[in-house]
Amino acid sequence: MGDSSWKKMPKVMSDEVFTKILLRIKEHCEIHQFNNISLSLHGGEPLLVGHQTMSSYAELIDQYLGIFQVSTGIQTNGLLIDREYLKLFQQHGITLGVSLDGLPKNNDIFRYYHNGKGSGHDVENKLVLLNGTGLFAGILSVINVDAEPVENWRYLASFDPPVIDFLFPHAHWSNTKTSEQLDRIARHGDWLCAIFDDWYGGHHQDIRIRFFEEILYRLFGHPGSLESLGLEEVTLVTVGVNGDYEQVDTMKSVFPGAHTTSLNVFDHTLDDLLTHQNVIARQSGISGLSDQCKQCEVVSICGGGYYPHRYSEENYFNNPSVYCAALMKIISHINQRVKEDLQTKKT
Repeated sequence: MGDSSWKKMPKVMSDEVFTKILLRIKEHCEIHQFNNISLSLHGGEPLLVGHQTMSSYAELIDQYLGIFQVSTGIQTNGLLIDREYLKLFQQHGITLGVSLDGLPKNNDIFRYYHNGKGSGHDVENKLVLLNGTGLFAGILSVINVDAEPVENWRYLASFDPPVIDFLFPHAHWSNTKTSEQLDRIARHGDWLCAIFDDWYGGHHQDIRIRFFEEILYRLFGHPGSLESLGLEEVTLVTVGVNGDYEQVDTMKSVFPGAHTTSLNVFDHTLDDLLTHQNVIARQSGISGLSDQCKQCEVVSICGGGYYPHRYSEENYFNNPSVYCAALMKIISHINQRVKEDLQTKKT
């Protein structure tokens, strides 16, 4: 989406950078008396580092953070999963989330090899290898509103993931200007409503659909943990392959350099990062939202929408999400379904 910062980055994170990150995390946890740590090895495609480098990362995590309660996961397109990797991940308790955008006919529109061949059928084979290992953390799936929603959801559910994350494609007000684009954005609400009705109606309710789950938490007055919803403070930090502290990588979809902070793990602590103006903006709750959002009846649930999706050249991030109509649709729909269900049970 226009960001080319990756071209200037090392292709693989060095052990030196990786170790320094772990030491910063250890330092932060000791100062603030934290015990629970969640690490995500993301990319790009993290399995491209190879078995030897990945093994080194896993050993470093155990060495420096072994005294804490650490949950380590990898988000992968799945294509490089093999028995050697699975043995390594079982040894170190590392789980795998797989990115898959539905049936191969839908997935392969955007996820394909350099030769143009789609990757969907190959991912199916890797999911068969992964299933039953106890390492399967779930599926991350970017929504394609042209795909039939229930068909896509039921296909993903057939792999028995513990969790499915449905994600909005990255968009904001400065690249979504025509009525056709805005109509397409709004359709995401109806797409999610169709899946909610099938799931809430009984199909594979054992699978957590995190977007719905987080809306339900908040409707009942409980806090959630999903970064793209709610008013809670953001609790994640991204570190680039060169050791730079960054805002979440999805900020790269806004404009080139939107993710940068000018801070790094060698010269700055995690507490230093908390004083950065862009991080403070993500921690300010309702006071950091647009006036329109502050007056909205569902603001405690949607939280103004995902931060990168609020951007416009005119108002910067002082806007509702470009997905505002879709969020209102799915939140209202879930609220109404649950209310009706509770009323039926009372009578």
